[in-house]
Amino acid sequence: MQKRTLLAAVAAAAIAAIVTPSLSSAQDTTKKTVSKGEVAMQPSYSSLISAISSGTANADKIKALTSVNASDVQFVNVDDLLAGNSPDSLTAILSKNEDNIEALQKALGSNPALGLLLASSDSAAAKVTPPAATPMPSMSAKPSAKDVVAADVSADNKVVLYYWKKHQ
Repeated sequence: MQKRTLLAAVAAAAIAAIVTPSLSSAQDTTKKTVSKGEVAMQPSYSSLISAISSGTANADKIKALTSVNASDVQFVNVDDLLAGNSPDSLTAILSKNEDNIEALQKALGSNPALGLLLASSDSAAAKVTPPAATPMPSMSAKPSAKDVVAADVSADNKVVLYYWKKHQ
């Protein structure tokens, strides 16, 4: 009788050891889950103005980035955001924040990961397209760091670069 009890206890322990991991990975459907997926924020004129105003903070974030995936970088042409807004008001904001923009452009130039996605300032190197670069619609040539007027860096290191070729 004691042998049977011992064998039953060992068998129960073995079954528990096999079943427990599969139960622990089961999804609890009684809990209400909140999606933590990313919600893509569409760049707008107001997000551009906000990014211009916080240029130094974003420049510091770009300096701190050690690696960037090309898929995490979004290029936004300022011309596309100007619809219904005055280019003169944007020009005034840009001239008011020249120091912030210059700090941002220096940070972009010194970041090797983002430097691969931006065109070089000399035209010979601008013809070379790195294989990791994402296609950028509505522009004939890649923007250089000098074309970038603002940037947003999210907490998960996704980067939005606002460029304006007419800025210069």
